[in-house]
Amino acid sequence: MKARLIHNRSLTLLLLVIILAMRFLPSRSIERPDSFMLSKILNYARQVDTTNSHGLTTYAYTKYTLTVSRRNLVLLAVPNMYAIAHGKKRKYVTETYEKVIFNGAKKYDTQKILELTTIPHRQKSMSTVLKYMTPEIYDETVIDNTIFSPFHINNYKFYKYNIIYLPNRIVRVTFKPRYKNTQLVEGQAMANYDDGKIISATFSGEYDMIRFNMIIYMGENGIKSLMPKDVRLFCNFNFMGNHTKGSFRAVYDLPQINLDSCATLDDFHYMEQLRPITLNAEELQILSQHVRERAEHALRQDSLKSKTPKLSAIIWDMIGDNLINRIKSNFGNKNQGYIRINPIMNPLYMEYDHKRGFTYKINVRTSYLFTPNRELNLRFKAGYAFKQKQFYFGIPLYFYYNKRRNGFLNIEVGNGNWIGNQWIKNSADQAIKEQHESQPQATPPNDPISRRQEDRRAFFKNTHFKIANNYDISDNWSFQAGFIYHCRSAVEKSFYKKAKLPTVYKSVAPMIEWQWRPTGWNGPYITLGWERGIKKFLNGDINYEQWELDGQWILKPTKLHAIQMRMGTGFYTRKDGHAYFLDYSNFRANNIPGGWNDDWSCEFALLGSEEYNMSNWYVRSNLTYESPILVVSHLPWVGNFVEMERIYLSCLTAKKLHPHLEAGLGFTTRLFSMGLFVSSRNGKFKEWGCKFGFELFRRW
Repeated sequence: MKARLIHNRSLTLLLLVIILAMRFLPSRSIERPDSFMLSKILNYARQVDTTNSHGLTTYAYTKYTLTVSRRNLVLLAVPNMYAIAHGKKRKYVTETYEKVIFNGAKKYDTQKILELTTIPHRQKSMSTVLKYMTPEIYDETVIDNTIFSPFHINNYKFYKYNIIYLPNRIVRVTFKPRYKNTQLVEGQAMANYDDGKIISATFSGEYDMIRFNMIIYMGENGIKSLMPKDVRLFCNFNFMGNHTKGSFRAVYDLPQINLDSCATLDDFHYMEQLRPITLNAEELQILSQHVRERAEHALRQDSLKSKTPKLSAIIWDMIGDNLINRIKSNFGNKNQGYIRINPIMNPLYMEYDHKRGFTYKINVRTSYLFTPNRELNLRFKAGYAFKQKQFYFGIPLYFYYNKRRNGFLNIEVGNGNWIGNQWIKNSADQAIKEQHESQPQATPPNDPISRRQEDRRAFFKNTHFKIANNYDISDNWSFQAGFIYHCRSAVEKSFYKKAKLPTVYKSVAPMIEWQWRPTGWNGPYITLGWERGIKKFLNGDINYEQWELDGQWILKPTKLHAIQMRMGTGFYTRKDGHAYFLDYSNFRANNIPGGWNDDWSCEFALLGSEEYNMSNWYVRSNLTYESPILVVSHLPWVGNFVEMERIYLSCLTAKKLHPHLEAGLGFTTRLFSMGLFVSSRNGKFKEWGCKFGFELFRRW
């Protein structure tokens, strides 16, 4: 009995020794939080010398397969999906071989060498996913200012980490979000114990309607360790009954190639020789069938008996594609020209605010680069406000004759904001009343007047033309001079004709603007503007002199946070003639808003132009704070989709406003952006309102 007890004790002691030995054996995994190891990983990029990254050249191969499981008519309205939305097939394969030239952080040029695709008309579909194939895991955002990287020190507060120590001086870092938010991902990474260099990483998440899983293998040493060498991505796109799957892969740091002069952009045989990875049987079968069909089509075209496709089918295909999708194209011998047209008939390009109601927008941009120092930019933006039943447009043209000194000629025409003034409307009412009193026997008119006509009587349409020349004397000083012309015409012309008052007023003014940037282009700037309207000069009706001082500063503590500040004042030193039609340059409303990134900050959302244009002076201040995961992001369910938030504070003091105060909260999601605002006037509550804009597929 005693021997058995000793034997049991010996076994117990031996077991404890084995357990303790296993605890300290380096060949076994050890799991524990380790802030020192995590600090190595988060700070690794700072230790890498990137001074020679400019001009670094590499070659890349990308392939992807799209499988359309379900589709309906809604898919036609999704940008870049028209070609596969009405195509006859359900699976498509694309391969590209490109030359990549790095010009600094997040700046690189790609030159396409070869491209094979089975997508009709050689178009790109789900091209937004291609941005995921160049992830920058050490930057604050992984993909094009979205997806907060778990390996950047500023995003530490968004993630929970755990570290497992593995053999061969390797550590496994697992991470998951602290909050449920669309811009946060979860996954794991393998890292080097000695310096914190990430060897590989996996991400999984959902952003902008794309649910994805990524596997990233990083480069070996030096600057290449900050770049991926192999990226694999699997994604799903589900939208209103449509389901498309994608399988993507990109391989970097490939050898330089020299193509035969006879090779074409879509040469299948050259791609077979250059392809660094093998295709699976299904991908190879899809590509081979496409090559056979293309060869057969070429034979039919060469045959005398071949039938020409119906012209109407070709035209309708082009119209359908261009009406609901963006048009992007380069032109010129060296692609120095560029044109981009937003969809013409896409209901997603609408915006709402309480003043104009719904506004439908169209935007066309084009540019042409004559030389690296000379460029022409032209933009046509237009919109129709349904509540006002008014078509707005603006056509700014910029000719940069010296880009190094920001020397440009600006010519702009548009029919900006309506000018509202109750004073002239009351004058017309009084004139009509006096006409009736002077003719007592006359029967007073009994014209039916709608509420809409009554509301529009005080407003005049404002068409303007501006020509100005700008030149930077130095990095701190700019000088601009030109002319500005305004033509104001009554919205309800019959009302003013009845009062025997003019329905059109004009003003012509030379203008001068000075801008001072104390710390250069990356800091605050102060602008002093002067306008001098001259009566009877080019048929002008108004004699005035206006001064405005404006200061703005966008401070970015991090890439994901911004503080926008604005202060300014304006006043008139002369007002003669029909001066009630004057307006301040810094208070002209944007009637063709472009969404979250256009003019939703440092502006007044609940202030009508007539409230400050009648004043001889004003003093304003605006403050906007932008940040992710601020207020709305913490709400259940809704907060999961919030990408960015803003807090707005604004104040205006003018002749009859002591003061006008505004406060607001805005946020943007994958579907829409919204701002809620409340205002007070002279210490009393005035009103509340909102702004709303579609953001769906804006990044596609």
